[in-house]
Amino acid sequence: MEIKKILIANRGEIALRVIRTAKEMGIKTVALCPQKGMEEDFLETQLADEFYYLEKDGLLGYLDQKKIITIAKQCGAQAIHPGYGFLAENADFSDLCQANGLKFLGPSGETIRKLGDKIEAKRIAKKCGLPILPSSPSTVKDDKEAEKIIKKIGLPCLLKAVDGGGGIGIEIIDKNNIKNLKEIFQKLQRLALNAFGSNRIFIEKYLVGPRHIEFQIIGDGKGNVVWLPERECSIQRRHQKLIEEAPSPFLDHITRLRMGASAASLGKYLKYEGVGTVEFLMDSKKNFYFGEVNPRLQVEHPITEAITGIDLVEQQIKMAQGEKLKMAQIDMMLFRGHAIEFRICAEDPCQNFQPQSGTVAKYLIPQGRGVEVHSFLQPGQRVFPFFDSMVSKLVVFAPQREALLKKAARALSEYKIEGIITNAQMHKVMLENENFRKGNLSTDFIEKEKIIDAIKKSCIFVAPKKVKEKEIIHQDDLAQIIAEVYKDMAKMSGGKETKSGWKISNRYKMMQ
Repeated sequence: MEIKKILIANRGEIALRVIRTAKEMGIKTVALCPQKGMEEDFLETQLADEFYYLEKDGLLGYLDQKKIITIAKQCGAQAIHPGYGFLAENADFSDLCQANGLKFLGPSGETIRKLGDKIEAKRIAKKCGLPILPSSPSTVKDDKEAEKIIKKIGLPCLLKAVDGGGGIGIEIIDKNNIKNLKEIFQKLQRLALNAFGSNRIFIEKYLVGPRHIEFQIIGDGKGNVVWLPERECSIQRRHQKLIEEAPSPFLDHITRLRMGASAASLGKYLKYEGVGTVEFLMDSKKNFYFGEVNPRLQVEHPITEAITGIDLVEQQIKMAQGEKLKMAQIDMMLFRGHAIEFRICAEDPCQNFQPQSGTVAKYLIPQGRGVEVHSFLQPGQRVFPFFDSMVSKLVVFAPQREALLKKAARALSEYKIEGIITNAQMHKVMLENENFRKGNLSTDFIEKEKIIDAIKKSCIFVAPKKVKEKEIIHQDDLAQIIAEVYKDMAKMSGGKETKSGWKISNRYKMMQ
């Protein structure tokens, strides 16, 4: 199947990323815009060959499967690229594309369903020989059953929503809160039901202070799969990544080969098509354990492209066209230099990473060899509260890690975004941290190294205005808001549940 035109069912940075590769491949692109009069705030409408209106406010249009399919057929597109977020991991949407003669640039609905169910994904991983952490074999019914399993596994443990994602639906149970297990369990069930359309919970052993390391895979859907050098994604807040690095400063070559082979074996078992990411947790002794699979393009994919020279969006399109994977695994194991990505988010680290909105008054990007900025920002750009808080990705490449960190510090010092608060200062503080520079990373790094305290000392912040009691969104109200949004989305899909790990997570963060 030859793809001549792609509709991009997404917005912002990732929409621009797909447009650029498609243009280089001679493929026409179609962008989306929520409403008439908003074109200037959606740069993709200017760079794509054509664009259409979703005719819905905020994020709801990007979740309207039927509307997107209608536009794709109307404009004569052969394929839909979902980017990341929104419908990227929606099995029903993948099936709907297929039913309408459109190619979904991602795996099949069947594969997405298997990987979206965390219990099923662990079963598949175990069958493929991947090491997994001790966990409940199936869904846990109630707090009483949870207590029995926790006694067997041992503290600390994680309660996790089976259908969760986006860093939402996870609770740590340790000796400090085990007495509140019933309350925590029931609260998580309610949140999971509202946010993901399912209240299924399972339990997994909690690895304290691990590293988060992931492997990119590419498959042609015919059983041919290769893995690419790893990304270290240990710097996180609320289980969500902030800084990613490739390769990991911690891995040795033998461990890399073992982990990469494990990731590829899982892809081969699934006859995976397109690009995906197999995530692992690793302890201080380099023991690694399967985490999950993200069946889509990752936010942090540019650092893999930087060290391998491979265009991952191009590979997605080629695999979707039915081309056979031509890459040899031995060639994929080599990489050139080191790369790092900083997620620049419109949020205030000193106020519990509270998302920010507003208008960009001044915008100056860093430049120079080995420096890339992936962003939709421009002077006058409005940053809305109902989309993900990430507004830019700063990607830096250098031959050696020491040179990389120096170049990254220089690039961050040049980056100017005025009019909205961002987390750029946090990244500058991180680069000054001795353990960060040494590569001593972990998923609890920000808390352990007291990074927020260091940020407060490094610059002056305007004191936040006091919020009146009546302006506070309380937990019960929050649950109701999430439920109402979920109902609206269910109506769009004809009453069917549309499970997606990204579906509500960022709205939940914003409301927090």
